[in-house]
Amino acid sequence: MLAKSDIRARLRISTSAVHERLHRHEGFAAAAAGTIDLIDYQRLLSRLWGFHFPFERTLRQVDREQNIGVEFEERGRSRMLESDLVALGWDRASVIRLPQCESLRAPANAAEFMGALYVVEGSTLGGIHIARALKAVVAADSGQGRSFFLGYGNRHRAMWRSFLKRLEDCASSEADDDSVIEGAIRTFVDFESWMAGWNSSFATEAIARPIESAHR
Repeated sequence: MLAKSDIRARLRISTSAVHERLHRHEGFAAAAAGTIDLIDYQRLLSRLWGFHFPFERTLRQVDREQNIGVEFEERGRSRMLESDLVALGWDRASVIRLPQCESLRAPANAAEFMGALYVVEGSTLGGIHIARALKAVVAADSGQGRSFFLGYGNRHRAMWRSFLKRLEDCASSEADDDSVIEGAIRTFVDFESWMAGWNSSFATEAIARPIESAHR
């Protein structure tokens, strides 16, 4: 069995390649540089919502079935994405009609569950930097339009430490460690595949509808 601290090192090593590719993702890179335009920013947010909404639904169901006890009401980020889109002129009915990722597989156990959650919790780490870069894009001094990247705000460090404690407690055997890694890698692969379509023709059509409605 590995020392508890080693699970985090294994996760970083095992997911480093896909993590680096996502840093080079056209939409994320432009957002981080503050060079993304408002239309592409909405495409990025809408695609992110299309992943996070079914991801949270899937994990919430597993949490209920296995009594894992994760605070989804605090950690759910699809509501932040919805709030951002509404701040940019969307209505909630348009958000819920967005395409959703249908390839997500439910974690088989608590260790896979925590590995999957590691991916989305870890994504908050660079969010503040991106939120700062987006300030000029959304022309707002408040968090409106940027709440997804602002994440948990002042609670960020406490939320991350709380999650890491749960993660390390979960990795109590080599088999659990392997399941955590499997859950993380599978989620990263699903996320990367889904985000590849962020500016597809379908995404362009989806985002055009609320924009047209807002200008009528």
